Amino acid sequence: MTWTHSIAESGQPAEEPMDGEAALSRRALEGDAAAWNALIARHQHRVLVSLLARGVRVDRARELVQETWARLIQQQRKGALTELRLPHLALAQAAFLAADDARRVRREGGGAPLEALSEAHHPEDPGASAERRLLSEEQLRRAQQALGTCSPSAQRVFHLACDGQELPHAEVAARAGLSVQRVRQILCEVRKKLRGALEEEGP
Repeated sequence: MTWTHSIAESGQPAEEPMDGEAALSRRALEGDAAAWNALIARHQHRVLVSLLARGVRVDRARELVQETWARLIQQQRKGALTELRLPHLALAQAAFLAADDARRVRREGGGAPLEALSEAHHPEDPGASAERRLLSEEQLRRAQQALGTCSPSAQRVFHLACDGQELPHAEVAARAGLSVQRVRQILCEVRKKLRGALEEEGP
């Protein structure tokens, strides 16, 4: 592990790992591509799960995750980011993109897709900040717990299909030893559980 030195409040030098969250965020804000790659690898799955929990289709969720990171990097290059709090900033950006996507689909006459679930539970408020539109930590915790209640086989299918490898259903089925139809059924059931967790009222 590579280390760097920082000065603690006591005035004594303190060691900080270069691959620590704070160090990576600092380097990313300076335009370090390697730091961005490390942060994306660290937080990408959580952003993807948050979109799936909002009811976004798997294929579209993957696209929105990529767009989320592209937008954040673009903002950094423009000097618009003064701090990089992850994963919260990425979750907020992804939630905003999902809501905007749902509005676009409705304008184009696409009916009421699953993506609209996020707005059904978080009505759009022109005065609201992106942070107020993102999945709360409690909702995300419930969604992750719901995933944990699925069978090991269902969890394996979900992770194969949704971990960013872009595997087609046929490949997922081959790796899991299941039929394509069963894989699709499992993914549908898991997404339903995640939506159910999102819809639960907090304590």
